[in-house]
Amino acid sequence: MLSIFRGACLICLCILGVAVIVAPLELVAYPIVSKSTGCSWNAGLQWFTCGDGWVGHSIAIVLNLPILFSYAQTFTLFGASAPFGREFTFLLYLFDAIFTLALTYPLLILFARKSGRRSS
Repeated sequence: MLSIFRGACLICLCILGVAVIVAPLELVAYPIVSKSTGCSWNAGLQWFTCGDGWVGHSIAIVLNLPILFSYAQTFTLFGASAPFGREFTFLLYLFDAIFTLALTYPLLILFARKSGRRSS
């Protein structure tokens, strides 16, 4: 059971790592990305939209990863209401859980090493 939890935490850490890598790339390469993928910035919702189809939605999810983590922390820490509907609220809670599990993984590794030293 612990190995499954550790695996889930590792997957969440990888998702968070992708978001950390994508955030500066969005700032630097936004004009190139918007021309090559057809994505646009929706200033009203603070959101990237990349057209219809699964390719466009996949690109939009990757581009919106840093924004989703930012919204999730604001929503859960300050109790802000989500004006975008029930699905968006679920998404915010999901990304908050991903963030929490991602931060848990280094602690699991740290405590596993300390307990391993004591037992040997």
